Amino acid sequence: MARDPREVMEYDVLVVGAGPSGLSAAIRLKQLANEAGQELS
Repeated sequence: MARDPREVMEYDVLVVGAGPSGLSAAIRLKQLANEAGQELS
């Protein structure tokens, strides 16, 4: 039986948790990336 190929997704950052701390970290990381002229995924 052949294995199904797995989809691979690459991210710069993974924020775990949807609470206030996770949201705050995601916003700050996006601000820093924008200041540096970088894309963030």
